[in-house]
Amino acid sequence: MKRIYIFSAGVVLGAAATRRTRRAKAAAREALKAKLTPSAIAADVADAIAELGNAVGSFAADIRQGAANRRASYRPMVDGTSGAVVMLAPGQFGAPLLDGSTGPANDPLPPPGGAAPERPGRRTA
Repeated sequence: MKRIYIFSAGVVLGAAATRRTRRAKAAAREALKAKLTPSAIAADVADAIAELGNAVGSFAADIRQGAANRRASYRPMVDGTSGAVVMLAPGQFGAPLLDGSTGPANDPLPPPGGAAPERPGRRTA
């Protein structure tokens, strides 16, 4: 009697599991059909493009903010030889420190007119 009960319980559970699996499979098939319509595909593409646009806009805003922060850290100084106003980065100007010495960079100002030093290995004809 016990074996008949266990066997019948297994048959009932197997039938219920099969029925539930078929229903879930049919529901997934219907959801896929609804998702593969032209309007649904267009909506997905539009959402992806909007998300990409937002990401690019956020990146551009971060770049602009970084450039503004860097520009704000530069200090205008007057070149003694030419009288031109030169923007110096924080590491280029020698601000007096608490002990009376100047900052880390005691380099002279760049030459007037923006003449760039020659790069090794680069030749012009």
